[in-house]
Amino acid sequence: MTPISQLEKQLIQLPPGDKIRLIQILAQSLNGIWAPTPQPETEPIADSLLDFFQLSPLAEAIADGEELDLSRDRSLPTNRFVP
Repeated sequence: MTPISQLEKQLIQLPPGDKIRLIQILAQSLNGIWAPTPQPETEPIADSLLDFFQLSPLAEAIADGEELDLSRDRSLPTNRFVP
């Protein structure tokens, strides 16, 4: 029997409280090894969406004082989902 399998057999026989304590100790020992790598900071989504809409042709049309007709053209076919 290998040392790992002997240890496994001993660990299985431990009471739940001791198992939890061992898990905590092992997790703390891995703290430095499994630390997440720092990610580059990204621009918040709200800012990028705001920029997107401010630079869109629709925003340019409104800024030029043009009126927008957002009513639906009833002569066009409807796009209905048919399963």
